[in-house]
Amino acid sequence: MLEMNEAEIRRIVAETVDQTLTKLGIAADDPLEVQKDMQHLRQWRESVATVKKQGLITAIGILTAGALGAIWLAIKGPPI
Repeated sequence: MLEMNEAEIRRIVAETVDQTLTKLGIAADDPLEVQKDMQHLRQWRESVATVKKQGLITAIGILTAGALGAIWLAIKGPPI
């Protein structure tokens, strides 16, 4: 059985994480830049969610106004 000390395990894990992040296109050597990139992505995701929510509310408002207008015209009847 192969035995490793804690330093060897830490080195192997660090190398594996660095290689994985590099393959994903993340520069692991500059953690502050990575944090800034992640914050930007979070802000982008939140902005997209807000626009989607507002678009849905607007669409529902337009459909409701159209339905109420159609009902009003049906009740009012044809012009004399």
